[in-house]
Amino acid sequence: MELVISQTHVSPVIADFMEQLKEINLMYYASSAAEEMQFEDIAELHEAVKRAMELCLHSRIPIDGNFKRVYKSSYNGIVYDWKLSLLAYKLICINGGSANPNVARMQVDMIKNQLNNI
Repeated sequence: MELVISQTHVSPVIADFMEQLKEINLMYYASSAAEEMQFEDIAELHEAVKRAMELCLHSRIPIDGNFKRVYKSSYNGIVYDWKLSLLAYKLICINGGSANPNVARMQVDMIKNQLNNI
C-alpha cells in the first residue's frame, strides 16, 4: 500500500521563513556586475541576465536561490535590478557581450585556470 499526500498546509510564518532562506545568498546586484565588467549599455546587461538564467535552467540550477528581481528608485523613477548569488553574479559577468574586452578576458582566464587544473 502506498501513502500519497495530496495537499499539505504550510503556515504563512513557515512559508515566509522558507522564502527568506532562499534569499539568504542573494548578496550581489546585476547592476554591480555590469559596472564591474563595464557593459556597454543596459541591453548588454539584460542579455547577460537572460543567458545566465538559461544556463541555470539547462543545468538544473534553481533560479529561486540565485536570481530575484528587485525594484529601486532613481532619478528616472522606479527601475528594476536583480539580487544575485555569487554564482549568478559570475555567470552574468562572463555572459556579457563577447566584444567586451573585460568579458573576453574573464572567459579566457577561466579556461586557462581549468586547463591548469587538468
